[in-house]
Amino acid sequence: MTSSKWTAGLRANVRRIGAALAMAVAVAGAATPSRAQDITIGEGIALGWAQFFVADHDKTWQKQGLTPKATTFASGRLVLDALVGGGVVIGTAAETPVVFAALNGLPVRIIGTLNRHEPFDLVAINAIKTAKDIKGRRIGYSQGTNAHYYLLKLLASEGLTLSDITPVSLNPGDFVSSLSGGAIDAFIWTEPHLSQALAQGPDRFHIIRSPGLYSTYSSIITLQSTIDSKPDLLVKALKALIEADDIIRRDPDAAAALTAERIKLDPAVARAFWPRANFRLALDKPELVAELKRQAAWAVENKLVRPDAKVPDFDTVVVQDLFERARGN
Repeated sequence: MTSSKWTAGLRANVRRIGAALAMAVAVAGAATPSRAQDITIGEGIALGWAQFFVADHDKTWQKQGLTPKATTFASGRLVLDALVGGGVVIGTAAETPVVFAALNGLPVRIIGTLNRHEPFDLVAINAIKTAKDIKGRRIGYSQGTNAHYYLLKLLASEGLTLSDITPVSLNPGDFVSSLSGGAIDAFIWTEPHLSQALAQGPDRFHIIRSPGLYSTYSSIITLQSTIDSKPDLLVKALKALIEADDIIRRDPDAAAALTAERIKLDPAVARAFWPRANFRLALDKPELVAELKRQAAWAVENKLVRPDAKVPDFDTVVVQDLFERARGN
């Protein structure tokens, strides 16, 4: 055999061996499951975040190849604080904390909404018969949240302003104890705090509803840096929440019971609230952007932000393409 023929034969054998090895590696890779991705999640304590609670319980995160670490917070604003501080990469918040974050130049983004509903009621001492009776009273609220937004709308509907009451900004976890202890005369929030207050005794406190003033967007939030660096992680998280949303629609009673257990609420109260919550994972960007602009104008007009705050382009605050990817559009 000549040297050239031997070399050619060697090269052919090398190619065949290389091809076989490549196929073996490919088969081995296909047989080995990809490594699960860690994800840190911030969850508010309210019925409106049910898709997150169902995703935890039914392990829809894990079905998307994620290893979740969920932490609960008393409000969406506290979730947002944790997000900005790097404690979580995705979480729950109403749109109002996002407005304040954007006005302060923080790159918080909304990548989906869980529902849209009227979340708030006023819980008051029995001496306050109607919403108008809060004039001159100490009213608990959580500054920088959508409850703050609701409070000013409630006041305006009764011909009042913030100067007509003594506003007391509290951590939501302190609402019931502050009301029970006499530090405030009423507070504005949602479940489970409403029922917890009523449980102190029907002769002490009651609920005053003022429907039609405000509907919240229960939002899924993240940072722009996470969108830039881990878009696939966020798409998987949205897919997990979409599956949880489907589970809620198939068995709303079970979802209500699960959520009630998670936030320590009477299941009967959760079931009664459930139709009000309008659970549906969506992202209507034009309507949401319009609401963000309205609230930004409200914040500026009421001097709730620093004088040099710039109103951002809210089209960049609502990011739609991740949700479309998760939906398969």
